[in-house]
Amino acid sequence: MNQGNPPAIFGNYILPFCIGLLLVVNSFTTLRGYSAGGPAEILLFLALFLLISYKVFSGFDLKYQALLPFLYVILFMAPITLMNSYYEILGSSTRTLVALIFGAMTGFAIANCKIIEKKSLSYGVLFILTIAVLIVLREYDFGTLQRLIFLSNNPNQIALYSLGAMFIFSVTIERPLVLFLSLFIGTIYGYLALSDSFFLALVIALLFAALKFFVQIKSLLFLFIFWSILILIAWPLLLPNNSYIEPLISLWSNADQGGARVTLAINGINAWLTSPLFGHGAGAFSGMAVEFQRFEAHNTIIDFLTMGGIPWILIIYIPIFIYMKKLLQQGNFLALGFLLGFFIFATFHFVGRHPIFWVVWGFCMSGILHVERGKKCVE
Repeated sequence: MNQGNPPAIFGNYILPFCIGLLLVVNSFTTLRGYSAGGPAEILLFLALFLLISYKVFSGFDLKYQALLPFLYVILFMAPITLMNSYYEILGSSTRTLVALIFGAMTGFAIANCKIIEKKSLSYGVLFILTIAVLIVLREYDFGTLQRLIFLSNNPNQIALYSLGAMFIFSVTIERPLVLFLSLFIGTIYGYLALSDSFFLALVIALLFAALKFFVQIKSLLFLFIFWSILILIAWPLLLPNNSYIEPLISLWSNADQGGARVTLAINGINAWLTSPLFGHGAGAFSGMAVEFQRFEAHNTIIDFLTMGGIPWILIIYIPIFIYMKKLLQQGNFLALGFLLGFFIFATFHFVGRHPIFWVVWGFCMSGILHVERGKKCVE
């Protein structure tokens, strides 16, 4: 199709840009107006539906492999959820089921995006994040550092969308200056959530970005290793009252919130083991004392296991691991780092209801389904 005609401009540029914008707006709980099903979510759903419709009518070669999560939710998780809800099994949630259906559709739409559409989406994300950061700089009280809550009721949600945005930027933006500014804006936005898991994910992403530099300049790599050894040797001499392990224990204690995460994870695993193959359907099945107390495990892998069992985990995570391998082979350590950081963050929270999770999943599917010839990607 001619890239200059109005339908192509709408489908390749305007619509993906709006999807990127609405994606981030959906993280602003103070703007949604409703706890669920607000105007921003409805608009995002309509934009995704229009994108799929545009591709169908324009004759795009749809990658139907990306429908697998949607089919699994409809054929397996939905009947289990509805049955458990009917029998009032603690933790079953039709609201979570709807979110997973919406998410799976989002993943399918993004997995079928062309390169130009993914770039347009990333600029929509960048546009709204820039506005959000400007609001922060104007309204935030830097004299008393506190978690950013006026755009979202859950600061961890801000950190999640920030990490997802930075992964999207690292995959789609090629100009170094624009990429640097995009990552800088994303970092500022995520930083003000003051999330321990965000800082951990960010450090991992930066370490992978540095890895490419060290691989290219081997002499500096060896120098870096030498300096690291010297610091490790000097640590007990400079700080005799501190061991190597104490800072790590302190960091974990703060991040674990008094051991609650470990307890929730263990009870989540116990809940999964009562139905390991297909799970219990959509909902929250962990607890602080025992399983099935309507608590999330606060770990996306464990929560997904309790909902959809082993097949669901394989459907979701195999494409991600394949794309990680592809990024490593391409030498795109920056994108690999942010992708790893995003999913490490997901091990401290359940993020499967959020559209950004499925957008990232769609990017991974898109990256492994498109055929490469030479240096160009055939869409």
